Amino acid sequence: MRARGWAIGIGGLDCAGAIVIAAALLFSGADPATRSLDVVAGWSVVLLLLVTAVPALALAWTGRAPKTALGFALAFPVCFILLSVVVIIAYAL
Repeated sequence: MRARGWAIGIGGLDCAGAIVIAAALLFSGADPATRSLDVVAGWSVVLLLLVTAVPALALAWTGRAPKTALGFALAFPVCFILLSVVVIIAYAL
């Protein structure tokens, strides 16, 4: 499989995963004291999706810059993990 196919596949998985995570965070029945943290995390996932996975799918779908599209598609899970680690460390201190 070439870079374009991988970018489309990974970008699609990114979008599906982001939708599930954002829906779980935005529509959770969390405690009212921590509800705003869930909303901020949900919108952060949506913003991260719009910055990484959507351009990856657009580039791959049009056939322009397949390696760049693959880089954008792989950036979503990496950035999501880094964002999660930063939040965990920030609240642990």
